Amino acid sequence: MSSEEMFDTVLESAMNDRRELIRFLGQFSDRQAQWEPPDGEWSIAQGIEHILLTDGYARGTLLKTLQEAEKLDRWNNAPENPQKLTSAQLRRREQGAVPSPDYLLPVKGRLLSEMVHALMPSREETAAALRPYRSRNLESLLPPSTRYGDLNVYDRMAYMGIHDALHHEQMERVTKAEGFPQAN
Repeated sequence: MSSEEMFDTVLESAMNDRRELIRFLGQFSDRQAQWEPPDGEWSIAQGIEHILLTDGYARGTLLKTLQEAEKLDRWNNAPENPQKLTSAQLRRREQGAVPSPDYLLPVKGRLLSEMVHALMPSREETAAALRPYRSRNLESLLPPSTRYGDLNVYDRMAYMGIHDALHHEQMERVTKAEGFPQAN
């Protein structure tokens, strides 16, 4: 697969996950989205705020990595034997709460109706920011490591969509929790 095809494939996967999340969110009111389950999971609105915060952080990390590689003309910073989870492993990884750094934690009070309109523009902003690097082979360029191993730029782009899908699953659990408000 060419660099352009790889870029387009992972980007389209992330876009599809975002579209599915937005489609799912369309059925909920602000009141429903604000409801917090008694088991400590995030509300739908908290999950969306976290996703938006994560979008900005991931975009910044990827851009910094790409700009530094361009400046140094060093497009390979991978270890000899990178250790990482595959996309399939990432999609079926942990269920339930996963600790997030403080800067990616949601702040109570933001309405779903405000945030849902920012979801697609945020993903499109990331796509536009990364597109100048589309023709580069990014398989051996690794942003700073994560708990999921030595993910290259393509892996990180795909993970942005996987992150959406995992929170989508979490939000579905919330809607099935006892006490979740019914639609008006």
